[in-house]
Amino acid sequence: MESKKHYKLYKSGKQWKTLAITAAVAVAGVVSLNNVTANADVTSSAVATVAVAQTSSASSVVLESSTSAVATSSTSEASAAASSAVVSSSASSSVTSATSSVVDAASASTVASSADTAATSATSSSEVSVTSASSEVSTVSDSSSVATSTTSLTSQSTESATSDSADSSATSTQDSSVTSAEVVTREVAAVATSSTKNGWVSENGTYTYYTNGKVASGENYSYLPSISGTGYNWYLVKDGVALSGVQKWYGSYYYFDPTTYLKLDHQDYVKSQWGDWYMVGSDGIVQSGVQKWYGKYYYFDPVTYLKLDHQDYVKSQWGDWYMVGSDGIVQSGVQKWYGKYYYFDPVTYLKLDHQDYVKSQWGLWYMVGSDGIVQSGVQKWYGKYYYFDPVTYLKLDHQDYVKSQWGDWYMVGSDGIVQSGLVQWYGHYYYFNPVTYLKATNTTFSYNGISLTADNTGIITGTTTSSQFLLKIYQATLDGWKEYGVLPSVTAAQAILESGWGQSALATEANNLFGIKGSYNGQYVIMSTAEYGSGGYYYVNAEFRKYPSFYESVVDHGYFLYSNSRYSNLLHQTSYATVTSLLQSDGYATSPTYASSLNNVITTYGLQSWDTAAGV
Repeated sequence: MESKKHYKLYKSGKQWKTLAITAAVAVAGVVSLNNVTANADVTSSAVATVAVAQTSSASSVVLESSTSAVATSSTSEASAAASSAVVSSSASSSVTSATSSVVDAASASTVASSADTAATSATSSSEVSVTSASSEVSTVSDSSSVATSTTSLTSQSTESATSDSADSSATSTQDSSVTSAEVVTREVAAVATSSTKNGWVSENGTYTYYTNGKVASGENYSYLPSISGTGYNWYLVKDGVALSGVQKWYGSYYYFDPTTYLKLDHQDYVKSQWGDWYMVGSDGIVQSGVQKWYGKYYYFDPVTYLKLDHQDYVKSQWGDWYMVGSDGIVQSGVQKWYGKYYYFDPVTYLKLDHQDYVKSQWGLWYMVGSDGIVQSGVQKWYGKYYYFDPVTYLKLDHQDYVKSQWGDWYMVGSDGIVQSGLVQWYGHYYYFNPVTYLKATNTTFSYNGISLTADNTGIITGTTTSSQFLLKIYQATLDGWKEYGVLPSVTAAQAILESGWGQSALATEANNLFGIKGSYNGQYVIMSTAEYGSGGYYYVNAEFRKYPSFYESVVDHGYFLYSNSRYSNLLHQTSYATVTSLLQSDGYATSPTYASSLNNVITTYGLQSWDTAAGV
C-alpha cells in the first residue's frame, strides 16, 4: 500500500512535468509563428505543408512505442476521450499539427525510457489523439485508428493507477493542448489570408491590379478602384498592368498621364514615352490636322500625328487648304510657295479667292489676283490701270516709262497709274492714246484745243506758234491746280493775255509770264514798267522774277495767289467764270474789263477742257 502511494505521487509529478513541457512548446510555437508572419507572403503555404508531414511522422512514433500493455479496464473512458478529441480538433489549422508533433516526440521518448510510466503514456497518447485529429490532412478513419491505439495504451496503465486519476490527468492535459492549438490556429489563419494580393500593387515601376492573387489577361479599359485610394476611375490595363503615355485603343490614340495613369482631360502638348511630342485634345485623344494652341494654329500630320516640320500647302480635317510654315504654324499674309507669292487672309487663313489690294504682315500693300497670287506689271483696279514692279511687287511711286508683262510700253505717273493724254517726259511732250494707253507716233491731231503733231519717236510739237506756247504751259497749269488749287483754264488765259502768247520782253528774257516783281531763287531782271497814278501812266525801273522756263513761271503764279490771303476766296473754285470775277474784285488787275477778257480767251481756245484733264 505504501509502495502504491509513493508510486502515485511519482506519477502525479510526471504528469505536471508533461503539462509544463506541453505549455512551453505551445508558447514557442506562437513565438515561432509570429516570426514567420513577417514573411507570410511567400512562406505561409510551405509552413502548413511541413507541419502536416511532421505531425503524421510523430504520431506514428508514439503509436509504435505504445504496444506493450494489454489491459482493457479503461477502454470506454479512453475511447470517449479519443472521440471528443477528434471532434474538438477538426477546426484546428495545419500549423497546430506542427506544434503537436513536438509534444508527440517528447511523449514517445518518455515511453521508451521507462516502462512504469504507463499513466504518463496514457496522457501523451490522449495528446496524440488531439494532435492527429487537428491536422487538416487527417481523415476520420485515421482518427479512429489513433483512438484504438490509445485504448490499448490506456488498458496497460490501469494496472498501476486508478481509472479516476488517469481520467483526471488525461482531461487536464487534453484541455491545455486544445486551448493552445486554438490560439495558434487563429493567428496563422489571419496571416495566411493577408498574403493573397488584391487591388493595386506597385511593381517594377508601375501598378498591377490583382483579384485574389490573379490578374486579368488582355487589354481593357476598366472602371477600377483609384490608384490614389479615393473612389473609382477608368484605367487602360494590359495583363493587369496600368498603361501610361500614348496608347492605341479602338483605332484612336489616347494619352494617359504617367503619374496618375488617368486619361488626359484637357488640351495639352505632351511628350510621349518614346520622346516625340503630340497634341492631345480635352477628350484625351491625340490630335491631327489643324489645331489651335495658345492663340496660334498648328498642323499635325494625320499619319504620324507629329507637328509639321517643313513648309507645305495642306488639306485640313474639314477640307480647306492652308499654308503651313516650317515651324508647323498655319501662315497668313504674303507667303512664297514654289516661286510665286500668295496671300492668305489673316482672319480665315485661307488663300484669297478674289482680286484685292491688300496690306501685308510687314505693312506694304500688294495687288492680289483672284487666284490668290500677288500681281506685278499692269493691273486694272477700280476702272484704272496701275503698274506694280515685277521685282518688289509694289505699286510704282515715281513717273516712269515701263514695259508691261505682255511687252508693250506704258507711261506711269508718280501715283502708279498708267497715263493717257498729253504727258511731259524728260523735257518733251508725248501723247498716249486714252483707249490703248500706247504712245502716238507719226501723227497729227488736236488735243484740248491745241493742234499737235507726233514724230516717229513720239515727241509732240505744236503745229502753230500759239499751239507751241500752249504746249509749253499745259502741264504747269495742271500741276498748279494740284498743288495750290488754281483753276488751269484761268491760269492759261492769264498767261496768254499778260505775256502776249509768250512774246513779251519779260517773257522772252526772264520766262516771266505774269509780270511778278521781285526775285525767284535770287534771280531777277530790271526792266522799265508803266505805273498808273493820279497824273496818269508813268514809267519806272523795277526788279522782276527770272525763271528757268515757262513751267516754273506758271507754278510760281499759283503759289503767289495761294500765299496772298486776299486771293484765298478763289482757290479750289471749279467754275472759271467765278474765279475770273474774284480776281478782278480782289484787285489782281486794275482794268475794269479784266474778267471778261479772260472769259473770252477761255471759250475761244477751249481751255475749259484743261480743267477736265486736271480732274476738276
